Amino acid sequence: MNLVKTMILSNEIPNFLASKNFSENTKSNYLYDLRNFAEFFEKKSISRESLLLYRQSLKKLAVAAQRRKISSANQFLSYLYEKNLLKESHKIQQVSTKKKATKQKAELKNLSEIYRPVISPGHFLAFLILEFGLTFAEIQQLRWENFNWKFKILTVEKAGLKRVLPIRDKFALYTQRITNADELFVKSRQFLYLELRKYTDLTAKELREQYILKQVRAGKNVYELAEALGLSTTTTLEKYYK
Repeated sequence: MNLVKTMILSNEIPNFLASKNFSENTKSNYLYDLRNFAEFFEKKSISRESLLLYRQSLKKLAVAAQRRKISSANQFLSYLYEKNLLKESHKIQQVSTKKKATKQKAELKNLSEIYRPVISPGHFLAFLILEFGLTFAEIQQLRWENFNWKFKILTVEKAGLKRVLPIRDKFALYTQRITNADELFVKSRQFLYLELRKYTDLTAKELREQYILKQVRAGKNVYELAEALGLSTTTTLEKYYK
C-alpha cells in the first residue's frame, strides 16, 4: 500500500508542472485537475482500489472531461513513482470514447397507403416526393401546367435547367383531377413542412430516399438516377449502390 498523503501530493503538483514543457493554459488545466485529484485522496492512500473509486467518481462528467482528468492523474502518478514517492507504479484505466452508432442501411418501406385518392395537401406532397424525388424548393417552382397528362410527363425546373420525368399511371389515377394544386405550390417552405407532418411521420428527406431506393431496385444506374434528381454529381447516391 502507498502512503502518500495529500500534503505531499499537493506539494508535488508545482514540481510536476515545472518538469513539463506546458503552455500557461495547459498548466492551468493540469493544476485544476490535479488539485481535484489531491483533494479526493485527502483521507485515502493511493492504491488500486482507491484509484478505481476515483475513476468511478468522475462518471458524472462528460466523457471528454473524464479522459482529460484521468490522463492528468496518470501522468502525475508516473512522475510520483519516478521520484520514489510511490512504492508501486499505478495507472488508472482510461475511459473509452463512445463509438458512433452504426447507421442502419436504408430499406424500402411499404408505403402503399399513399397510393389512394388524395385526402389532404400533406398527402399530395408525400405523393409528389415519393413519385418524383422532388425537394420542397422544386415543388414550390411547380405549376399545374407542368403536368402533361396527355403525354404523361412532368417538367421540373431547377437552377434554370429543365428535366422531364415520366408520370406513372398510379400517380395520374389519384391526382389528375386535382384542381387547386397551384395554391399549394406557391406556399412557403414552412407551410409545406407542416402540412407534410400532419399527414405522415416521414420527413421529406426520408420520402426522397424512398424514391431513390425504388429507382435503384428498378434497375436505374447511378448516372440515370442523378439525372432524374437533377444532381450535378453522383457523390450522394453512391452509397445506395454499395
